Amino acid sequence: MRGKGRAAETADSGYPRRVLACLIAAAALLASLMATSSSAMAADLPYGPYTCAAGYVWRDAYPGDQVCVTPAIRTQTATENALGPSRREPNGGIYGPDTCKPGFVWRATRPSDHVCVPPDSRDQASSDNANAALRLADPGATPRGGVSVTTTLSPTGGRLFATGSGLTPYGTVRFYSAGTSGPVSLGRLTADAAGTLQGWQQVVDLHCDSGPYPATIVVLDQGTGLVTTAGTTEAFHPCF
Repeated sequence: MRGKGRAAETADSGYPRRVLACLIAAAALLASLMATSSSAMAADLPYGPYTCAAGYVWRDAYPGDQVCVTPAIRTQTATENALGPSRREPNGGIYGPDTCKPGFVWRATRPSDHVCVPPDSRDQASSDNANAALRLADPGATPRGGVSVTTTLSPTGGRLFATGSGLTPYGTVRFYSAGTSGPVSLGRLTADAAGTLQGWQQVVDLHCDSGPYPATIVVLDQGTGLVTTAGTTEAFHPCF
């Protein structure tokens, strides 16, 4: 009886590992299917992967600016673009030829956006960038960007790590999980002077059964408002 007890104990101790291995294999298959379905979903969106949620439109601060804002902000942005040259110092200044007249600052919808606007408009642009992922019809359908993620799994969830490049230097990089109820904020990192996330940096500890499985990871480069995807995580696997 004792021998049988020890054998049963040994078998039981390996059970979580076997279950976790099965979950990983199943998640890999699901992730592959999700990659295919994401492309199909993007094709179904009326304006492509950056189709805005109801009530929002593209900002159009510059060609290709697809940050979603209210119609009033898009109108304001167009007005700012038209007035921008008249708000610059005609002979330049301490910030070069784009130096603004007193009372105006660069709008900074992206680092190269030097349109001169009132300070409140720059604050608005920063807020719109920070909320860009939340205003898309389907942020999980956006294309892959320069950031990748990986997960170290455990029976209770997993740790999400990220690495990448092509980001705003010294900019905030936000991470979300995409699901049926909209993107859920997971954490943030800061890019270095070269706009990279060096090595594999931990984003967050995730708990099993607390999100979609597998979940698409959405990345926001807050300095530009650009939203992309970075892969999937299996950390929300069923708890056992």
